[in-house]
Amino acid sequence: MFLPGRFGTRLEPPWSMGLLLLHLATVARLATGILAIQDPGASVDPARAQEYAKAALAAAEARNVDPFELIAVARVESRFRADEVGSDGKDCGIMQTRVTGSHYKCRELRRNVAIAFSEGARELAAYRESCRGHSDFDRCRFNRYNSGVRYSRQGFHGAYWLRVKCFSDAARSGEPGAGCLEVRSRGAMARAVHKPYRSSKLYASAHTR
Repeated sequence: MFLPGRFGTRLEPPWSMGLLLLHLATVARLATGILAIQDPGASVDPARAQEYAKAALAAAEARNVDPFELIAVARVESRFRADEVGSDGKDCGIMQTRVTGSHYKCRELRRNVAIAFSEGARELAAYRESCRGHSDFDRCRFNRYNSGVRYSRQGFHGAYWLRVKCFSDAARSGEPGAGCLEVRSRGAMARAVHKPYRSSKLYASAHTR
């Protein structure tokens, strides 16, 4: 994990510089991924993408989750809108954290992306552990994030995990992933990842959490 306090004004050992360079490269890749998969109707500027990337990486490292999966959930949940609030007022922030299951208030989750990503990573890590051994591991861990312990297995909400995996792959490869919103099978992901946006059609995600 990158720890800024380890780097002073004097020259540090080569392995420390290597960690710094790896950290910076990962942040850059995440920021590039965010810019690639952003919704044209809710654009993200490079400075915000960098801010989100740093917060997402710190949260992912703390919980040992994939940072690209973390930003993919943020894309599906809020289209990277940090001040997003769900229809019932209880899903808040860039990760649409349910305040009834969090120690943080809605305004804190909306104002601080570091807190929001940290809470999202905490949930993803918990669902990863609870879904170990399931034959539908990926569907279980992601759909529980969206629709709870008794997660959806069919329909729009049942395909939530496919949208997350699709955007994760798209961000990792720097592709737009315009087809990820409609993806319904693993086999359709490759084409969905590379599909470009041809309009600024907005995507309003539905929440059942």
